[in-house]
Amino acid sequence: MSEDEKDGKPEKPFFVSRCLAFMIDMFLVLLLSSMIATPFVDANKMLTLREQSVNIVEKYQKNEMTDKEYLVEISNLEYMMARSTELVTIIMILLSVLNFVVLPLYNKGQTIGKKLFKLRIESETSELSANQLLFRSLLANFLLLNIISILFIMFANRDIYMYVVELFTFTQYIITFGSIIMIAFGKDGLALHDKLVHTKVVKVK
Repeated sequence: MSEDEKDGKPEKPFFVSRCLAFMIDMFLVLLLSSMIATPFVDANKMLTLREQSVNIVEKYQKNEMTDKEYLVEISNLEYMMARSTELVTIIMILLSVLNFVVLPLYNKGQTIGKKLFKLRIESETSELSANQLLFRSLLANFLLLNIISILFIMFANRDIYMYVVELFTFTQYIITFGSIIMIAFGKDGLALHDKLVHTKVVKVK
């Protein structure tokens, strides 16, 4: 425990350490999701879709299709790719809950990434709770976006899916960018999700 923590004033974590911890956690979730789902994903279909995507981009760059035609074709491919990777998204949701909610709940507020960089999540009000970690993860770790994506890919048509997912994706990036600014330049080093659910990230030894 740091000297600041002994005095009741947790040390503010380095901005770079917190960003690296986040990137490691997200990378591990994505990597494990892909590894687990790979045997169940049609590799040939995915390869064909990627090749079609490259061809469409090349045609567009050569002015062989209009902006509207390009957007329609790319949207169709993105939708088909999302349909083909439903299992990956479901596994990502489960692993995200495991790493960002369950693990820190029973591991003193630490995910794998935060453990590596000696950081931990603490509650500003009482003992860290599952609700705090869950709502924090919905905003901070793309969990809400993935849940919205899988629900709409399963139960909505292409147009509704593309509109809703693009809207939530844009919102997610705004939240993420805003949180980075808040962590880097805010006096308390708290991200948006920290302020909303009354948590903080501190440096530990």
